[in-house]
Amino acid sequence: MSGAALGLLRPDIVAAETIWIRDVTVIDGTGAAAKAGQDVLVADGKVAAVGAKLKAPASARQVDGRGRYLLPGFIDSNVHATVYGNPARRDTSSRYADRNEELALEFSQRQLRAGVTTMRDSYGVLPPLLAVRDRIASGQAIGARMLVAGNILGWGGPFSLTYSLTGDRDLTLFQEQWNDLLAQGMGEELMDMTPEQLRAAVSAYLDRGVDFLKYGGTSHFMMPSLIGFSPRQQAVIVAEAHKRGKMAETHATSSEGLRLAVEAGIDLIQHPEILSRDYPDDLIALILSKGTLCAMRSNMVTGAVRQKQIARRAKAVADIAQMPPALTSTELRRRAAMRGDDAEIERRNAERLVAAGCPVTIATDNYLGDAPEFRRSPKSPEQEPGEGSLLAIEGLVELGMTPMQAIVAATRNGARAAGRLQDLGTVEPGKIADLLLLDADPLADIHNIRGLGRLFVAGKEVDLQALPQTHLFVVADKR
Repeated sequence: MSGAALGLLRPDIVAAETIWIRDVTVIDGTGAAAKAGQDVLVADGKVAAVGAKLKAPASARQVDGRGRYLLPGFIDSNVHATVYGNPARRDTSSRYADRNEELALEFSQRQLRAGVTTMRDSYGVLPPLLAVRDRIASGQAIGARMLVAGNILGWGGPFSLTYSLTGDRDLTLFQEQWNDLLAQGMGEELMDMTPEQLRAAVSAYLDRGVDFLKYGGTSHFMMPSLIGFSPRQQAVIVAEAHKRGKMAETHATSSEGLRLAVEAGIDLIQHPEILSRDYPDDLIALILSKGTLCAMRSNMVTGAVRQKQIARRAKAVADIAQMPPALTSTELRRRAAMRGDDAEIERRNAERLVAAGCPVTIATDNYLGDAPEFRRSPKSPEQEPGEGSLLAIEGLVELGMTPMQAIVAATRNGARAAGRLQDLGTVEPGKIADLLLLDADPLADIHNIRGLGRLFVAGKEVDLQALPQTHLFVVADKR
């Protein structure tokens, strides 16, 4: 380990050791009832035993768990830890393009401080993401465990037609270079390939070390929502991922675009609640029958975000009532945007997916956004690293889950999304010891997930107060 990494671990436990957490209430992430009075033995970075009044070696370091609650580390299935350009964020992209490794590590450490021990970056600049992922995995740096996808296959980068409706003729050289950096040769040209050509391209991309594949089932936006790949092409992408033991997922914003992806055998839908219209009943039934994971942005349809939308909608309805009748379909769309009709659809879809019992995990879209020096107003908290993840877990309860179901969504289901259920996501013997020690019962009040007293990653305790090590994008930390 580097000296910087060592500074985040408590100095008495840098080396592998045996830890004996005594007399704690265990909420193990499986959905089983909480068990009070449990001992948890951690050895060689894994959970060795769970039970009442365990015997432990005399050399084991004891941790008093009385009055506390032990949970698996949280897993966020959709984050964006690099700056990656945007028509509205060119200044940030220019200033910080060569600092993405620093930014990704800071982002990962902010996630970790909130108790997110694993995160999946589903769209970002691949080379720095791979570098930071590997530094964390090797112990050279401390941060939330990272799995990365790089580009969303079939999209041409942040200044492309498929991502932001930006045509080639409108691009500067800077924007063209950013598109190439993000797309990594896996952009819009894939949509024109034959299935066999696509198979070769996807196989070569997997050789670069990505952890999972995400592809554009449709364009990034909803108007118009354009289907990206044919059924044969989608089947190839999914098959190539599965051949390597990797997860395959999609971004799709229309019901028909999403249906094609589910039928192709994807493992996970990113933000399934974001559709151009309400879910058809048979599409929800198809998702249920396939067991497709729904990685939901519950942080964006609940809490303060939801209350702002309700207020905005009420004002817009009153304002529109004073306007003359709309003359064109474009005017109708503008008024729908004023009312936030898309946000209403997202909320209804999220509630229906939860009520139907679809398997859900949190997928916040936490991102960096504008650098602090370029912001006209503070960034709202719902997509800040760490904070957005906690809001997402709390939001699942607002959407109809019990606190236990929300915890399972953020732990066991997150491990399934990561393709790591065999070694992550629950407090069971043999699992990696990513453990949260909470000061109050999250089953009594889900907001108690914020009371993180101690944090263990792979059996080593992390100094929460030392996170993050840098403050490039951190304006103020209220915790």
